[in-house]
Amino acid sequence: MNRESDANLLTALQRQQLFIELAARADGVSAQEVFEEAKRRGDTVTVEAYHNLGRRLAHRGLLVSEKEDRNTIFKVGAHVDGQWLDEEQLAAIVDPDYPLLALTIIKEARRQVADVPESAWIEARERLKQQDARSLFHRAICAYADDLRHCYEQYDHLEKAGDTGLPTLRNEIETSLMLLKQLSKFGLGLSREALDLPVSFSTGLAQYRRGTLLAYNSEMLKEEIAKRISSESLIVDVLSSTDTSNLLLAAVDGSTRGGLLTQEGEEGDFTVGHAPSVSINTAIAQTNRRVRQRDGREHEAFLRLPEKPEDMQQRDNRYTIMARLFYPDLSESQYAHSIWNAMNLLETRAALRVMDRWDTARSGVEVRPADIVLMDGPVSPQDRESSHYVNGSTYGRIVRDLIGLCWNMLQKSRDNDQIVAGVVKNAQLRVFGPVINWFLVDVVAKETNTQIQAWPLNAMNTLPDQMLITRLLTAGRAKHDGWSRTCLVTRPFHAVTDFADRYTRDETPANVLLKKSEQAIERRAQGVDDADDAFWCDDFRGMHDPYIQLLENAWYANFFLGAVPRLDQKQALPRIEFLVSKKTTEDGDFGIASLAQAQKLVDALRANQFDVSSDHSMFAAKGWIDVLPRLLIEAHYTVKVWATELQSRVNEYVGYHLSRYLKGPHRAIRVRPWKRQEIEAWLTQMTDERRRQGGDEEE
Repeated sequence: MNRESDANLLTALQRQQLFIELAARADGVSAQEVFEEAKRRGDTVTVEAYHNLGRRLAHRGLLVSEKEDRNTIFKVGAHVDGQWLDEEQLAAIVDPDYPLLALTIIKEARRQVADVPESAWIEARERLKQQDARSLFHRAICAYADDLRHCYEQYDHLEKAGDTGLPTLRNEIETSLMLLKQLSKFGLGLSREALDLPVSFSTGLAQYRRGTLLAYNSEMLKEEIAKRISSESLIVDVLSSTDTSNLLLAAVDGSTRGGLLTQEGEEGDFTVGHAPSVSINTAIAQTNRRVRQRDGREHEAFLRLPEKPEDMQQRDNRYTIMARLFYPDLSESQYAHSIWNAMNLLETRAALRVMDRWDTARSGVEVRPADIVLMDGPVSPQDRESSHYVNGSTYGRIVRDLIGLCWNMLQKSRDNDQIVAGVVKNAQLRVFGPVINWFLVDVVAKETNTQIQAWPLNAMNTLPDQMLITRLLTAGRAKHDGWSRTCLVTRPFHAVTDFADRYTRDETPANVLLKKSEQAIERRAQGVDDADDAFWCDDFRGMHDPYIQLLENAWYANFFLGAVPRLDQKQALPRIEFLVSKKTTEDGDFGIASLAQAQKLVDALRANQFDVSSDHSMFAAKGWIDVLPRLLIEAHYTVKVWATELQSRVNEYVGYHLSRYLKGPHRAIRVRPWKRQEIEAWLTQMTDERRRQGGDEEE
């Protein structure tokens, strides 16, 4: 291409502005007409590129497409000069070499959400109450998939024309691809037969050029959505229907206290690489009942793990104390993850304890099994990667212990009609948001009788569900108004594992692992000694293995509940999720029992009520304020008190056992907090370790 034609080539933003300008005519404009005008101004891209641009602008609601004879006519949709800062102008300030500047877009999107009038949120909520959730999810996923294909088509045309704006378009494609994966794979666990997404940008471009990109089966997509989405409106009003007077509700929370061991009287810094770091993990379960002691006094009924430092080495309390020197087979990064896995494991043990009869520590009063257990955070296990589950080190053992307990919890909840729910304070998934955003863009583009002036799709899709739905469900609510919730969205266990984006109906994740086991046993029978086969041959239990059972039977149902008055941008509703036991094969339907469980859970939360977490100051909070069930807030306070008490009592106990372990004289040892420099050095050490593992070590 010569210099003159290169100078006349229009930019992506200029093409968009030209299209919208011509579409503002009373009779609209066709892509052919826009192409001819652009060609007159010196642009050299093909007419197909303008057809793609028209479809993509219609997807974002900036244009509306109408069929006239055999031609597609585009007219202006959204009020492009309204209250919103145009997203293309936002994107234009982002240099591809400095992706951190993309935070500007997110920050602006958050500001714009805060500026949406209350009446617009209320209208959006009322409109969504009239929309069938399954149909809306199906249409939105198809629209996003079609738009991604159009993006690749446009990229191919622009690359052939020598366009200079390809890095920006590539970034947009990668963002769209990740959004679709979060929605369809991580959020719903859809199969590749229903929706097949490319692994990466370059893979997708190669597939487009071969004619094999983004094949989705509309009917199969409907079938799988029908198994994952409740048959109701996307937003529904909820009424009280269950007698909660006899329900026993328990809340479970955990705490970890980390520090470095130091001998009394010695305050010098350690070299971080050899620092004996220690973490003390604990968990408690607290109920909504009070028990009476023999002396007549009453107190909250709660249990704690462990009850005292001497119990730390009991089997049920394993991993209460995590010290790096106890696990020489773990790398620094593995050890760091193991600490969190260990705390999650203790929380799961506490949940299982209150699902059976148990005795209080103070007075030995018997407490019956809880009907509903609330956990602080997701109810899915912290670590669920299949490669971690089969790991032969201590890391793998902790993961296997955790997965085994999660399977026990699912069985118990199924057999005893108990509900195990997680309250997720920081919900980063994008499942409801993209569907709602797509619907509102369509409303703005096609309807004139609306208070929603504009809705920039790409910018709004940068935000997690939590922020959008918090405003949507709480806008205009007064203290005593009725509650509303989103529809139920369920995802199978494989959606939270490394099988999420490679799940197929023909070869399910369970079959993949069973085949690995068969191949390992066959190799051993042939005399091949492979250390990686030890788990598959000696420990794996085939169809009875807990990991296989979760893959075959575990679902996680989730929803947002509008139960409090209007919240602003510094407050957020948690995502509620609960365990569902149901076959994960695709030949079934949505479990009706899940709706009854959700209603029972909502009624219990109504009886317990919500409150603001006491961890945050209403006047000094810089971040988000946690709005949580009151019992969970009380449990969080209890576990903090117990963790502090346990740490103060554990110093002598740890010192005694470490002295035995190190074969040296016993000296008083205490756990002191990390210093800033030590944490920074430790993080640097872990980063370097990850680079070495990834083959980036400098020679």
